[in-house]
Amino acid sequence: MSRTLQGNAGLRRVAAMANAFRVTDWMLNQADPDGLRYVATVAVRLHWFYIAVLAFTVVYRPHYGVVIYAAYVVMLLLMAGFNLYTQYLLRSDRTITWRWILAVCTVDMFGVSIAAAISGGFSHSFLHLFYYQVLAGFAVVFTSFRLNMAWVTITSAIYVAISLGTGDGLDVSARDDKALVARIVVMYGLVATVNMISRFERMRWRETVEREQALVRERTELSQAIHDTTAQFAYMVGLGLETARAQSGDQNPELAVTLDATSELTKSMIWELRHPINMGGIYEGHELGRVLGSHASSFTNITSVPAVLTVRGDEPPLSVETRSQLFSIAHNALTNAYRHAQATEVCIDLCYDAEGIRLEVSDDGIGLPDDYDERGYGFASMSRDAERLGGGLKVEKKGRMGGATVACVVPSARFG
Repeated sequence: MSRTLQGNAGLRRVAAMANAFRVTDWMLNQADPDGLRYVATVAVRLHWFYIAVLAFTVVYRPHYGVVIYAAYVVMLLLMAGFNLYTQYLLRSDRTITWRWILAVCTVDMFGVSIAAAISGGFSHSFLHLFYYQVLAGFAVVFTSFRLNMAWVTITSAIYVAISLGTGDGLDVSARDDKALVARIVVMYGLVATVNMISRFERMRWRETVEREQALVRERTELSQAIHDTTAQFAYMVGLGLETARAQSGDQNPELAVTLDATSELTKSMIWELRHPINMGGIYEGHELGRVLGSHASSFTNITSVPAVLTVRGDEPPLSVETRSQLFSIAHNALTNAYRHAQATEVCIDLCYDAEGIRLEVSDDGIGLPDDYDERGYGFASMSRDAERLGGGLKVEKKGRMGGATVACVVPSARFG
């Protein structure tokens, strides 16, 4: 973030304010794309309900003049247009960001304020209740206490200004001033309570994630320990088998075939042991390209089959689930190239562009049989991972290198 802000004093000041309210902490550590999408979906449905109620009140027994009537109609159209656009983002699987949720909350707050001003300010008996819903929704999404206090302060200041400056103002003899203070106090109390609940639930969620990460680290360490013992033993066995194969020559064909097959099994075992170890880099926060590069090097060293990784474009922020599933697809494709395709070269192409992510693994082997998808679990596992990513798996039995080509395409709408 600091690199992009160098030389721009205005953006640096905005970033300083965001850090003061801990907005960036929320964005980097607590952003939940699925949760934001759910919030946006609920908000759209709730807005349609409000729009329908507002349209009904405008048509049914109107008791105001032409100017106020026209103001309500304009407000109704603007609300419907904004809600339609939000629904379009959801229907087209666009990513819903915290910035858009902030825009929705801002539009709601000003919408309620405009309605209160049009309806006579403080004298309206129930419009201020809609502030509570807007403030509660904001507190659910944004867990920064400072940011919530700033938001409720801005909202209450606007409401106070509307109460004092529109309609008949405050009737002190009727104790409207005390009622206004009570409404403001309830706003602060509501935001503090919802924020407390939201932060508590978020803390529980983070604790769960940390426990899962700890389990992954333990599994990676265990895999490393196994690799340092079993894999080393298998490697020595493999060297012994290769020596025996060289010494036996071609005098006993059956023995030669057995030794070659056993040697390949030892390499396959060592290769499978590298899968959880290299995947550990994903849970440590490394980029997918870096982890795949290390995995391709391991593949070359273990199997003696060159594997070349090409990365095009800049890797966007990806969730751990997205990176791990793409990694598993690449691993299964490499395993297939070594065990079944008799490949002498493998190419891994990882492309990031505006349309999404494309992961392609090609080899120069013998290709795939017609019933490849019915043999074993490799392709079924790759297909499931691709579907979980919201993309699809494309398999060419005779690809660009002469052997099989396995490609997974994930549209940009599936990641933030």
